[in-house]
Amino acid sequence: MVRGHIVLRSVAFTVFTFSLLVWVYVIVIQVTHTDWLSLPFSHVQYPPFDWRLDEVGMLAFAVAAIGFLIWQIERSIAKTR
Repeated sequence: MVRGHIVLRSVAFTVFTFSLLVWVYVIVIQVTHTDWLSLPFSHVQYPPFDWRLDEVGMLAFAVAAIGFLIWQIERSIAKTR
């Protein structure tokens, strides 16, 4: 049971970190090259790779919030043991 919590905490922190990095990437693009926001995130032509850059930024922000929440819950569970 403890090993599962350690794995979940690690996965949640990784999801939080990389989603936040994607969101920051989209923010930098928004500031420097506004016309790129309506372009696809990747050259691959099937979902989810053909989503617009601004859509990917919104999704990354939401996923980062969920990852942060799970990470904090797991941290508080670990402190109470």
